[in-house]
Amino acid sequence: MTDREGSMPEQSSFFQRPVSGILGAVVLFLLWSFPAMAAIHLDVPARAARGDAIRVQVSGDGPARPVTVFWLEREHVMAAQPSGSGWQAEFLLPVPLDSSAKSLALKMRTQDGQQAEARVALFDKKRPVQALRVDKKYVDPPAEVQERIRRDREKAGKALDNYSPDRLWTAPFARPVPGSVSSKFGLKRVFNDQPRGVHRGLDLRGAEGTPILACADGRVVLADDLYFSGNAVYIDHGQGVFTSYLHMSRILVRPGDVVRRGQVIGKVGSTGRVTGPHLHLSLVVLGQAVDPEPLLEARPAARR
Repeated sequence: MTDREGSMPEQSSFFQRPVSGILGAVVLFLLWSFPAMAAIHLDVPARAARGDAIRVQVSGDGPARPVTVFWLEREHVMAAQPSGSGWQAEFLLPVPLDSSAKSLALKMRTQDGQQAEARVALFDKKRPVQALRVDKKYVDPPAEVQERIRRDREKAGKALDNYSPDRLWTAPFARPVPGSVSSKFGLKRVFNDQPRGVHRGLDLRGAEGTPILACADGRVVLADDLYFSGNAVYIDHGQGVFTSYLHMSRILVRPGDVVRRGQVIGKVGSTGRVTGPHLHLSLVVLGQAVDPEPLLEARPAARR
């Protein structure tokens, strides 16, 4: 990962101190000789639900250069694009589902030293319990598949351990299948009367063989048969944003493929730990699983 832990520098107090004599003349000369740095505009929601991703936009004057974002005690570099006479950057930030904080601080700086900050208040959504019956081997996996499960987790972790500052996605995301939601993100799940944590994805209804569309432009980083997930595809959309599509009957892409928003990447199926055919859609942002639903368009995208 290219992220590194760190902290944002404090705002300079230089101009809060009085200046006099020669130093004052130098400061006045500098202020007269060079135009003042234009303020940057930060657009961020005031409130966000735990488990959601927040969409942030920042803009300013001058050439487009990467910006550094400080969030959840980590720094991330985000690419900026030219916009009119200035620049604009857009990115997603995750709010952890299990965060105990009442609010989270967002800070950012540009390469020429401009800074901005905001605080996002957090609230909870209702997270009901969902009880399901599945094949016993997916609740208490036999000893002979434990090594496969370990390798699967390693594959998925490696696929998600990539970072590029460039943004390939656009919001809203394309709806991958036309079906409605059957299981929401964050449900507390019970399999065969045994609690198994929370549902870190969104289940969408779909008949066997229904085409599955890529939510956004990106690069395929995993396309494989996994024990719990069945036939699965992971796509890297840049800026630490990934989508994954699980339980497919067929995979139609390979690792390394560059895909476009709305491109068919597979077919709905019932492979892995399922109760029937459907699509499990996951969204991971900077290493945190978040709810994809608020970012999806209401209607299916046109196929490519």
